[in-house]
Amino acid sequence: MIVLTLSPVARKVMDLLEPHVERQGYEVVFVEFRKGPRSSLLRLLVDRPGGGISLDDLERLSHILSDLLDVYDPIEGRYTLEVASPGINRPLAKLEHFEAHRGRRVKIRLFNARDGQKTLLGTLVSVTPTGIEVDDETSKQRQAVAFGEIQGANYEHVFDD
Repeated sequence: MIVLTLSPVARKVMDLLEPHVERQGYEVVFVEFRKGPRSSLLRLLVDRPGGGISLDDLERLSHILSDLLDVYDPIEGRYTLEVASPGINRPLAKLEHFEAHRGRRVKIRLFNARDGQKTLLGTLVSVTPTGIEVDDETSKQRQAVAFGEIQGANYEHVFDD
């Protein structure tokens, strides 16, 4: 279940394509739509639950999803389809993503600043159906954040020195 706000186009694409992707044994992690003056970008981040995704998987899915988008035609005008891995600092958009990263370092971008700060960076302490708590490294305080306040969220991998 997606808990963050998606653009209307991204939500529509997610609703249309997610069942097809899941039937192939993959997960739609996130959908992003960026409208441009001449051409727009539709980015689908896809992963294989419990395993990771290969370039061959992404290529195969790209063809399948492109064909489905041609049939459903949910986007007006020209756009570029990008099907990619979520990467090491994967976005967190679904309740299960947040739950899986409890106790790990996350970066939370807020729609509105709190005490002059629009980004929280720290340990994800708790997750509920309505929001999260983060031990923020900058303010040195535990911050409770409702999902509706979150513009974007990512796991932040910590590389050893």
